Amino acid sequence: GGGLGVDYDGSRSAFDSSTNYTLQEYANDIVYYIADVCNAEKVPHPNIVSESGRGIVAYHSVLLVEVFGSIAKTKGGDALTFGDGEHALVRELLDIKKNLGKGNKLEAYHDAEERKEDAHQMFTLGLLELRDKAKIETLYWEISQDVVASFKGQAYIPEEIRKLEDLLGDQYLCNFSVFQSLLDHWALGQLFPIMPIARLTERPTKEGTLVDITCDSDGCINKFVDLRDVRDTLPLHALNGGNGTPEPYHLGFFLMGAYQDIMGDLHNLFGRVNEVHVFLEPDEPTGYYIEEIIEGNTIVQTLAAVQYDENEIKRLMKVQVDEAIRSDRMKPSEGMRLLDDYERGLKEYTYLTF
Repeated sequence: GGGLGVDYDGSRSAFDSSTNYTLQEYANDIVYYIADVCNAEKVPHPNIVSESGRGIVAYHSVLLVEVFGSIAKTKGGDALTFGDGEHALVRELLDIKKNLGKGNKLEAYHDAEERKEDAHQMFTLGLLELRDKAKIETLYWEISQDVVASFKGQAYIPEEIRKLEDLLGDQYLCNFSVFQSLLDHWALGQLFPIMPIARLTERPTKEGTLVDITCDSDGCINKFVDLRDVRDTLPLHALNGGNGTPEPYHLGFFLMGAYQDIMGDLHNLFGRVNEVHVFLEPDEPTGYYIEEIIEGNTIVQTLAAVQYDENEIKRLMKVQVDEAIRSDRMKPSEGMRLLDDYERGLKEYTYLTF
């Protein structure tokens, strides 16, 4: 039992997320060594029955996740305005940015980084206003972006610039929970193949990391499959289409079938996701058919899993609404609408619906 790995990163190597052998080689070795022992001991060769859970089930499941927003280090058109009475650190960073094209780009970046660290220390000590800190960080990331752009196409790119490029990547906001659907990535650093499932004829123009909708800072994916090593960002498309209007954007998480759903937990009370059973069928016009759709957990189902009684929480809400009506803080009609919305919400999906 066990021992048959899955080549998650496609490298066919001895890397943790890969395998450097084929299924045939795996079978050959098992048969050879069992036969060798049996021959040495002069006992009959047995029938060999194997159990290789991960090697069999990893391929059967794909997680589809909708991206509903992104957070960029630089704001583009939403740039802050600067006046004559700016803080000394702000003025110094403005000067660095203004003269960026005149000198050593790497030196300018080091100077900007030093100013940012100074700002962090001063803010910690209560010597810098929050608005000034925001301006300093905005200028720092704008300078960093210009410095990274200046190294594009060069034969040699310093390691710190490569790392800075990763840090400049956007955060893509994804409608899922790492702890419910991708537990091995958080717990073990397991890599999974992840890619957009649409706009495949367009070259991605962004680099980003993925964050879930839990309130936990560990609810992120910042390690991705790469040809030679591990990437810190994933190539992604801009969320707006060519006409500037938002459009649905989905990512596929592949090779998810080995226990991710069964081991997932209710961290932040995000339950099981919607599930669709799809069967390949050559006789169907589309080549497949949908056998079954299983809806994910509702809010009230998830609350019940942690011992919250549906009738009791409804009763407690009604008590609060009745008290608000008696004290003239709410009209009776508003109270009834609130209770209806509350009860309707309890039956909704634990994830965002768009």
